[in-house]
Amino acid sequence: MNKTFFFLVTIIAVACNNPTQKQIDYGSNSQAGKYIEVNDIKIYYEIYGEGEPLMLFHGNGGSIEGFEFQIPELSKHFKVIAVDSRGQGRSTDSDKEITYALMASDMNELIDKLKLGSVYVVGWSDGGNIGLELAYAHPEKVKKLFTSGANYSHENYLTPYDSTTIMDKNDPLIVALKALRLKRAARASARLIPIPESSPATQKKLEVLMEKYPNFTIEQLKQINVPALIAVGDHDLIALDHTVELFKSLPHAQLLIVPGATHGVLVEQPDFMNNEIIRFLNTPYRDINPYYRYLIPK
Repeated sequence: MNKTFFFLVTIIAVACNNPTQKQIDYGSNSQAGKYIEVNDIKIYYEIYGEGEPLMLFHGNGGSIEGFEFQIPELSKHFKVIAVDSRGQGRSTDSDKEITYALMASDMNELIDKLKLGSVYVVGWSDGGNIGLELAYAHPEKVKKLFTSGANYSHENYLTPYDSTTIMDKNDPLIVALKALRLKRAARASARLIPIPESSPATQKKLEVLMEKYPNFTIEQLKQINVPALIAVGDHDLIALDHTVELFKSLPHAQLLIVPGATHGVLVEQPDFMNNEIIRFLNTPYRDINPYYRYLIPK
């Protein structure tokens, strides 16, 4: 994984938002935030709303803050537990190698310590990878899984770099990114890294994470029986054929390809994505036979 992609994912995760819509300082809300010891680290999390538990897992180098457009709406329908993954946001790190399996283990223990039972999971990018690992290793803990921009392998998953398509400098995506990059960059390190002096080592581990993991085989994916909705932007950094292969390999899955969207679709089209998340989680899942109409007795 090259550093340009790592930087882009990080910027999207924490910066590609509309600050005028933000009323609560998600990721730094002292009234909602707590720490809890999990495995060999301290996990930071914030809880909003009431109802069935729904956990939010952010992308690589991000934090709870990346879900600022999701938390207000989702917390109207669910008990939202937004989590900073190890070494990211306000959660601490250890000397262990960071892997998706280890972070899934963190989430499994967090579920146990908070006595959540079985939860809904919404994972963005690397957060979706953590969700897949959790559903694979601890299926009893996951009721349903929603991923956006997840990948099941560290090989051949990126969309080829496009040097020919030039976007207008006044495109809304570019304008929003520029404005928020300046605002967030100055305070991001002190605000999001719990131990600033350890951040270079942790950032290196997060880069290595994407270079070496995940390593799911198709046969392993076929063992994940949790109902899943696999979402991706039609111009996502995650290749469409990779996402389709993930969808096809999961026994009980639906596929959502969002038009005019990139890896940051959750902040580019939050209303649409929030509605899709709520619809999927609240609708009883059923498998669909493509030939069902021909199988109905006359």
